[in-house]
Amino acid sequence: MKTLHLLSLALLTAAPALAARPRPPAEPPTLHSPWDVSPVKLTQTPYACPKLAPISPDITITNLAHIRDTLTEAAYQAAYPESSVALSALARAVVAAADNYRSTGSQAAAVCAVSLLSGAAMNHSMAGAMASTQAWKDQNLTLRSLAIAFLKVRNSGLVSPDDAGLILAWFHDVVQQERQHYQDAKCTRNACALLGHQGLETAMAATAIAIAANDHRLYDWAIGNFYVAVDHIEDTGMLHYDLEHQYALKFNLESAAALVQIAEFSLINGEDLYAYDDGRLHLLIHTVTRGLLDPAPFRSATGRDQTLTGPLKSWEISWASVYDQRFPDPVIDQLLQQVNFKGADMWGGEPWTLDAQSPGTSN
Repeated sequence: MKTLHLLSLALLTAAPALAARPRPPAEPPTLHSPWDVSPVKLTQTPYACPKLAPISPDITITNLAHIRDTLTEAAYQAAYPESSVALSALARAVVAAADNYRSTGSQAAAVCAVSLLSGAAMNHSMAGAMASTQAWKDQNLTLRSLAIAFLKVRNSGLVSPDDAGLILAWFHDVVQQERQHYQDAKCTRNACALLGHQGLETAMAATAIAIAANDHRLYDWAIGNFYVAVDHIEDTGMLHYDLEHQYALKFNLESAAALVQIAEFSLINGEDLYAYDDGRLHLLIHTVTRGLLDPAPFRSATGRDQTLTGPLKSWEISWASVYDQRFPDPVIDQLLQQVNFKGADMWGGEPWTLDAQSPGTSN
């Protein structure tokens, strides 16, 4: 009996040590996109996929469309792979195919989007040297368009693991290149690319790529940039590092669009960034949308006339479509009506809706 008692005592004594053993860390939750909540029913609707010329890693020409008349056809074709014209064509084709898939369920359209993306990934397109500031902007515009288009088709059942791995690795290489470029840029008192529209558009692309790859580290980096940017919204409703002369309205507008996209992506992943700092983002959105009607505050802030003039373009307001559904605003609604609620490639094409599924979706 004494032996049994001692054995029982030893087991009881050891119990706390077993209970104190650290548990393995829990797996982080899967990141989601707004398109995950409305699965699409595949159809046999035909879709004509365009044949695009390969795009090189290096982008050396940004004004090729403007000088085409001065080139022979052979010279134009030789220059094309290294131009922003080629990037624009790729973004337009992939976004159109992804949107067609979302609206019609076309299997052919989804396959088209994936094949165009995998082809560009195999070439490591736009992942090399960028020859100018404009080339960097064109690279980012294309990247965020493609990343959002990929989110639209990734759950179609038509993306093979090999294609997904290839595309996501390419996305990752390009966005890391952009991150490094803007992190290396010198910040001064009044200029900081990382904390202005360029850095925020990179953060927007990073958010979409992070969701596609379930990359929490990249996602957290992008969200961190959101917080820092909102901290720099002045009481005038303008971003300090975007007040650059005649481009102040344009740059603040691009920053607002990028921040809204990030906020929307975060909201579906359980974090309400719209509420950060007592909803300070709304101040920037209010200021830039009113600026589209009357740029006087930006003219006053910079002492320069602003570049955004003439008829309203879809890219200038399409980013606010979902925002207007969530936070109804008569001015934004009026502006959206002017462009017939049309999406823009640079913001990923047609947006999702909060209150209805699109045609072709399953119930």
